[in-house]
Amino acid sequence: MLQFTVLVEKGIDGIDASIPSIRECATWASTEDDAIVALVDRLAFFLRRESGFKYHLDYMRREDEKTFYKLIVLT
Repeated sequence: MLQFTVLVEKGIDGIDASIPSIRECATWASTEDDAIVALVDRLAFFLRRESGFKYHLDYMRREDEKTFYKLIVLT
């Protein structure tokens, strides 16, 4: 089982989502849901998995304009 911290930030023109522990694993979208879905697709590339792999997303905390989630990759 793999676990990653997901950082979601509200920007001027939309929502930025990233996995800080994986360089260049970041996306942008107009909504938080779309940004997270795009981020999971990008993560599939880095993990060399098929898009649509199973995962679970848990809310961790919120600090200022940043929201942190824990993404758990299910095997």
